[in-house]
Amino acid sequence: MNVLRNFFKTLWQGKYATFIVALLVGHLVFVSVLGLRSAGILQILELSAYDFLLWTRSISSSFDSRITIIWATDEDQRQLGWPLADDKLAQLFQTILAYEPDSIGLDIYRDLPVPLEGGAGYDALADILKKHNNIFAIRKLVDSKGSRVDPPPALIDTDRVGFNDIPEDAGGIIRRGLLYASDMQQNVHELFGLKLVMHYLKRYNIEPQGVPDNPNALGLGKAVLEPLDENFGGYVAQDAGGFQIMLTYPGAPTEFNSLSLNRVLEHQFEPEWFRNRIKGRIVLIGVNAQATPDFVYTPFGYSSKVEQRLPGVAVHAYIISQLLRMSLDGNKPLYSLTEFQENLWIWLWSVVSALVCLWARSVWRVTLSVLGGLLTLVIGSQLAFSYDLWIIIAAPAIGWTISNSLMISYLANQDKNQRAELMQIFSKHVSKNVAEAIWKEREHYLNAGRLRPQRLIATVLFTDLQNFTTVSERMEPQSLMDWLNQYMETMVNVIEKKHSGHVNKFIGDAIMALFGVPIPRQSPNEIFEDAARAVDCALQLRDEMERLREVWEKEGLPLIRMRVGICTGPVVAGSLGAVERQEYTVLGDTVNTASRLESFDKNIDAESACRILISETTLECLDGQFATECVGSVYLKGKESRVTIYRVIGRKLLQQ
Repeated sequence: MNVLRNFFKTLWQGKYATFIVALLVGHLVFVSVLGLRSAGILQILELSAYDFLLWTRSISSSFDSRITIIWATDEDQRQLGWPLADDKLAQLFQTILAYEPDSIGLDIYRDLPVPLEGGAGYDALADILKKHNNIFAIRKLVDSKGSRVDPPPALIDTDRVGFNDIPEDAGGIIRRGLLYASDMQQNVHELFGLKLVMHYLKRYNIEPQGVPDNPNALGLGKAVLEPLDENFGGYVAQDAGGFQIMLTYPGAPTEFNSLSLNRVLEHQFEPEWFRNRIKGRIVLIGVNAQATPDFVYTPFGYSSKVEQRLPGVAVHAYIISQLLRMSLDGNKPLYSLTEFQENLWIWLWSVVSALVCLWARSVWRVTLSVLGGLLTLVIGSQLAFSYDLWIIIAAPAIGWTISNSLMISYLANQDKNQRAELMQIFSKHVSKNVAEAIWKEREHYLNAGRLRPQRLIATVLFTDLQNFTTVSERMEPQSLMDWLNQYMETMVNVIEKKHSGHVNKFIGDAIMALFGVPIPRQSPNEIFEDAARAVDCALQLRDEMERLREVWEKEGLPLIRMRVGICTGPVVAGSLGAVERQEYTVLGDTVNTASRLESFDKNIDAESACRILISETTLECLDGQFATECVGSVYLKGKESRVTIYRVIGRKLLQQ
């Protein structure tokens, strides 16, 4: 048990901890989104996304010229009366039949004579309906409220009657079509539009067929239609009774060939709208009047130029067009992913979003990842929809956004804690600029509360005050500290603010400064630049020392001189000490050499306020920028081999 506990503790605290948190966040969001979706809360969003996808695809299709619609408008009703008298309706049929259309569909309830007492007009209408087997009428099945409407009496015992009931979604929007439905006596009835389509397809010798490997499917020409299940696409537990299909409204919002009822009676129309002996014409008769409204709502509400409310007969026309395009033109029925595939889709977006946050730590990357992911989802879903695949959008989009938000919040809090931890380590040891640079590269440095040791090339600078011990013994403690702090403050300002080095430690009156630490230098030019900055810093320290000596002389303070030793070479940098008390420092021969150069032969350049000695390795990095003179090749304390020492005289530009 302890082994297992230690394993998970190591895993949680190791470099994979953030990755594990991302996985946990992604799965938590995935489960939450599944819960919202199962409760049906996301269905309205999915259907709204479907409406948008449908609108973008439908507007790219042309209208179906095989269909002509005759409207009974408000003007027609004022001129001809309403309901339309039987003799006028009989005249309308005779006018259309003269042009031999393939079929005529009457989308107007006609279960009673008009006028009620009947007469010659009613007999003429009944005779036309009985003699012409290409005329189809509607009936209304018994709904949940118990209302029903019978077909015209002349067609009641024929197979030329179809129901015009269409299932509605919330808000009365029509997104689905019902091809087959059962009445209260379990008799199966066909949709009005399907009746017209089947009659039309006879000219192509096409009849409905069963599908051997799918007993629930319907083969209709080139199309294989499958009934919707209750969770099709973005739906959740919908009423999937009967044989339902998704409506795609091909060619919408473009209107079909259409004209008013009165224009037909007055023969004011193009004959080819009713006659086409090769392709045939389907003629629909319906109502488009405010006085006797027969309007339904469609998914098209995304443009002010598109009328979302359409006459019922227009919806039947779109259903007929959709069935013809599928059975004859090869258009594919809309299908969706399986329930398992949709859950996998949501899981993918929820988890990947959390993992992407491991890369997107900056503000612009976060914005790019969120917007880029959502844009990719929308474009991908739109592309899939153009190939008749409905991929849900809302659930994965919510999973993507929430996972991203939660993970960014976690990372921000983690960054805050890590920054505090790292700054606590460095606050007393490095300059602000260096600390900020380390923070940007924190993954390379922070490890269990201490900095990871690293080998790098750096330039080390040591300073010391000559005869400080003797001078300090003659001064009062407060005066000594004030005098020394003035000196230290001046030197630190030159090193850190003006030359981007950092003071690593104070050793009494001595200063150890580093150039090129802790950010590793990646190129020789950067190493050379560190050495040049260190030497230039030493020269400015000398200038400041001369200025301070003038001030001290006026104030009657001791006139002390400073020595500087500089060496460039490999060092090992890291945290030294216990976890509770640490010191960031560098170790190695380079450090020792710089220290020995500072203390070497105090008589060299004894008249200068600041003597500067450098190693040969540092000289090789200066590229002739400074005037130097060789002191000699000597043995330094603690070193077995000779070291060539050079004294820095000044900047070459100043010597010219």
